[in-house]
Amino acid sequence: MAEPIPSLGELEVVVLRLVWREQPCSERRVTDLVREDRPVARTTVLKTIQRLEEKGLLVREAGEGRGPIRYRAAMEERRVLPALVRRFVDRMLGGSAAPLAAYLAESDGAGLSPEDLEALRQIARKIGEAPKPEDGP
Repeated sequence: MAEPIPSLGELEVVVLRLVWREQPCSERRVTDLVREDRPVARTTVLKTIQRLEEKGLLVREAGEGRGPIRYRAAMEERRVLPALVRRFVDRMLGGSAAPLAAYLAESDGAGLSPEDLEALRQIARKIGEAPKPEDGP
């Protein structure tokens, strides 16, 4: 059975997404990327990396020669993100994805990339093709 995805704070998600994008990457690279968007101390990023290691989401690998330690994600993004969305829906939206779907529909795609919009269209088509539950006996 697969390991459950641990709860993550906002900065942990930010760091993990950066590592997925840049891996393998050094602590310095992660810190620089995080600080492009928010004022955060280097020690805060280091502690966040440490917590992600403890949670089993990041692994470290030795740098080449005397190079810096680099980090890689221990789990694939396609496994972690759906679990985080499910947890958000369960905890924040009371288990109903309807408010999330309504938000996406009302936003007219604002802030979504063309790839995201196409992915949503494909999901909507898939949902539309799903067999409807039978009415009772």
